[in-house]
Amino acid sequence: MIDVKNKIHSFFIFNSNFGPKEGDELKRILFFYPNQMSADARKTQVGLCEAVVKFMTTFSSEPCEALQTQSKRYIFYQPEKDFWMVLVVRIPYATKSTGESKDVVEPSIMKDFLISSYKMFRMFVGLYSQITPEETYNICETFFTPYISSRDISNDISNVIQGISYLPLEKNSFFSVICFIDLLEVNYPEFKCVSFVYNDQLIWNGLCKDDMLTLYQYLVHNLLPKQVEKEIQGGAVTAAERHGRFISPPDGIKTEEDLQKLSKVYMMREDDTDTQQYYLIIYRTLSATICLTVDVNTSLNLSTFRALDAFIGPQLSTIASSISEQCTIHALQNAQISPSDHKFLYFNRLNLALKTSTPPNCMTPSTAVRPEVLSIIAKIHADQESLGKYGEIIIKTPDEYWITGKSSNDREFYVVMQKNANLKEVADEVKRICETQMKGIFFYPM
Repeated sequence: MIDVKNKIHSFFIFNSNFGPKEGDELKRILFFYPNQMSADARKTQVGLCEAVVKFMTTFSSEPCEALQTQSKRYIFYQPEKDFWMVLVVRIPYATKSTGESKDVVEPSIMKDFLISSYKMFRMFVGLYSQITPEETYNICETFFTPYISSRDISNDISNVIQGISYLPLEKNSFFSVICFIDLLEVNYPEFKCVSFVYNDQLIWNGLCKDDMLTLYQYLVHNLLPKQVEKEIQGGAVTAAERHGRFISPPDGIKTEEDLQKLSKVYMMREDDTDTQQYYLIIYRTLSATICLTVDVNTSLNLSTFRALDAFIGPQLSTIASSISEQCTIHALQNAQISPSDHKFLYFNRLNLALKTSTPPNCMTPSTAVRPEVLSIIAKIHADQESLGKYGEIIIKTPDEYWITGKSSNDREFYVVMQKNANLKEVADEVKRICETQMKGIFFYPM
């Protein structure tokens, strides 16, 4: 993974109302990365952004979105009134002889980074405006410092399009998952199963898509990599791990004191009218992870969690073993297929499903697609009007890369190939790949 420190020049959050008087400029800065930057340098950067934001209000009612200098690119995001989040990346200087740098992070990726970081903060902490000014500085420092270290903002497929990797199962296994979830919610009605994840792929989702994307990113970027590392360091799987255990809080739920360590999250209510605070309980066995929520007003006791553990563990272990067998068979079948030089990417805006020829994985980002090619895909994806509701676009780069983008009913399909061919040959090849990989999905008006 590319170290974010090599990409991010700075990332900060400010509110000008927190230090309105001269000499109080540092009070306006709620968070600043990197923390070793001097106070004067921080004030200079934030002061520049304040001036740009104020200057832009004289020309437009829309908030400022970006600023670019010869060496830096600034992306602005105003998630709440008077609260600004700014991400700054370096732009390598390029002369006319060398041409434009090909390793520059796309503005759309930077904007998605800001939006995702705010949504994560809002889910686990709440709104900025709900926190007292005195608490804001420590809370932002505690949350955003580890968040930045766990993220990569390079032009990788997993960043170009933020989606969810789903794991397709044969009907009997999927039916077993659904029956397990139904039995769980019938026997423990106060607990709601909001997600079922195997490795880093989603099988079941009980949340609205925005909440699910945020929770999914938390699992695959933050929680599960640490858990997998702990399991690898532990060596052989113990009987307790095979049976399953609570992994949030990290040390499990063994005493009444552990109940006080449960994470609290803000998620959309079932009637989709407003957010509500819940306890988030995460249980894992083998490679299967389920997330449960329960209203924070519910009285919890240790005996309930012991009974829940006894109920979930054996059943989830059996299901996880069955899924593992399927995944092994599927992997062996794929290994017998000759690898193709053509790469594809499918994205469904309705359920955020993301499928690629090189499946996204937070621990091993894809390097199979060149940065300039991913940059083109990012621009097409960010500008929805370029494809329209039903459309197709074919682009050829100087180094013989062909990039095709197709859209239909809020679904997008991209194919990348490097070959010496004419337009008809490329179109025919894309059609063949579409029919092979996207069976049952037709990329023309229904």
